[in-house]
Amino acid sequence: MEQPEVVELARQRPWSGQDWAVDLLAAFPEVLARTVDRWGLVIERAHTDGVGLPVLEVRRGDEPAVVKFDDAGTDLPQQVRVMSAAQGRGYARVLDHADDLGAALLERLGLSLAQATPDGVEQVDVLVGLLEQAWELPLAVGSQDRPGEKAEQLLAIVETEVAEGGWVHRHRASLDRAAGLARDLVAAPGTDVVVAHGDPHSLNALQRGTDEEFAFIDPDGFLCEREYDVGVVLRDLMREIEMAVAAAGGAGVRGVARRWHETQVMRVSRRMGLNAERVSAWAFTERVCTGIWLHRLGFEDEAERWLTTADLLVP
Repeated sequence: MEQPEVVELARQRPWSGQDWAVDLLAAFPEVLARTVDRWGLVIERAHTDGVGLPVLEVRRGDEPAVVKFDDAGTDLPQQVRVMSAAQGRGYARVLDHADDLGAALLERLGLSLAQATPDGVEQVDVLVGLLEQAWELPLAVGSQDRPGEKAEQLLAIVETEVAEGGWVHRHRASLDRAAGLARDLVAAPGTDVVVAHGDPHSLNALQRGTDEEFAFIDPDGFLCEREYDVGVVLRDLMREIEMAVAAAGGAGVRGVARRWHETQVMRVSRRMGLNAERVSAWAFTERVCTGIWLHRLGFEDEAERWLTTADLLVP
């Protein structure tokens, strides 16, 4: 694969026309060329599964690898810090990194958990098991967020969107509930913290080799309570909620959705010894904020699906 093809893929991202993307995309051809030259890479494939710049499958001599670039919303140096500290336990291994280029060379892993295990409930069980490994990192590795800072960030996302008006008002009940839950989390932050992955979903866990071992990629690596990470895992049970509602045949769909999701929250919280109420609060708030964020990046259909699912969980 040639470099101009990768650049064109970057320019086709849904967010490419936004003001903040102008400098990022203008610099990308040079960053890409210097990265390829720095490590003597051959580009084999580009992935655009995520929301940022393309992730590249490459080869350095005989060594297969992956290149991840820093981009808007990504703290690549912190990702490298977390994965380097993990030394392959729970996370992908770092082969090299270039802070001046905003690029990291990582071990090449296999299928994502989403591809290898389509069932969402089974994905949850794999992810929470993997989190137990990820949480073993010393707290010194994590970025030093203030208590309650993550909840403050989520609250700001919701409040900004409400103030701007527009599309979200058809989901106003979900936004109001997310704001209320976020305020509660700000008022009473968790004190038993770990180095949280921050976004432990099924596309951020990849298979290592041919066995059933998985490793995380793309950690945020901030200090937060365990309930946050598990809430993010449960946030992603969207297709399964839709299936439960469809099976109910339209009768009492909100109650069906809430009971199904509450069952999963309780099941996982008991397994992990966590506060189920806080897990549920993080899961709902993250679900709403993910929908808002995707809409801002131009992924409008996906955003609508996230918010519509959140609507089903509002009491």
